Amino acid sequence: MKPLFVLLVLLTSVCVASVAQSVVEIPLEAISTNVPLTEVKPVEIEIIRSTEMPTVEGCKDLCGDGVCQEIVCMAIGCPCPETPASCPADCQAPMHAVQPVVAFPAEAKVVISPGRENPISVNDVPVEFKTEEQSPKVYVEVEARAATTAVTIQIDKESKLISIEHENITAVTKEAIKVEEKTIKVETPKGYIEVNVLPADATQVAISRTSQEIKRTELKVVDDKLVYETAGERKARLLWLIPVTVPVKTTVDAQTGSVTKVEQPWWSFLTV
Repeated sequence: MKPLFVLLVLLTSVCVASVAQSVVEIPLEAISTNVPLTEVKPVEIEIIRSTEMPTVEGCKDLCGDGVCQEIVCMAIGCPCPETPASCPADCQAPMHAVQPVVAFPAEAKVVISPGRENPISVNDVPVEFKTEEQSPKVYVEVEARAATTAVTIQIDKESKLISIEHENITAVTKEAIKVEEKTIKVETPKGYIEVNVLPADATQVAISRTSQEIKRTELKVVDDKLVYETAGERKARLLWLIPVTVPVKTTVDAQTGSVTKVEQPWWSFLTV
């Protein structure tokens, strides 16, 4: 059986954290299948720029409503693609290079497994993205700190690492993760464990314990427990005289947010 094919349009960009991004909302109908899960083939989703896509036949013209139709579905009755050229009244900003971001409905179960040929699956259906840009990020909303917050997830197929970005802070992990019911869970030998502490909060905890500049944050499983390990540096003076850079490694529990270990060189006690 040939892979299913879905064509979506990446129209224009919005500025998120100083990075041009555009969110493509993918309906579950685009990846639903009646084929038994054991026989399911990847659903191929192509994302292209609006400048490369002609007007969709039978689309609904909403130009002039004050909203630039940056992302549209490819079916009769969907909004027509809008760009600064086709609808200057709604789309006044110029087109930019776009970092594609995809979003699935909140009720979808999204699993990202770095070791698989097709690492992303939605409701157990593997999904493969076709785009000239870099691999798209997956936008999800997560319940944390008694509020809903935005998180983007991206996988690097070469390094087989998943990046989890929260409030401009990124943590990487090589573990498989699952997103469902507004929670992120990480696969461990004892099953999936929920991530209660997001990357930005974990790094802030590390900095609060030891003033430092965080260089890297990794979410990993250690002794069947889910932890963040941050690698940072702090500026100091050795023997009150010699400027030095002291490496700091902090371990933060990803469920409780407590610091479980801080490691520095043996000579760090000689610094101020």
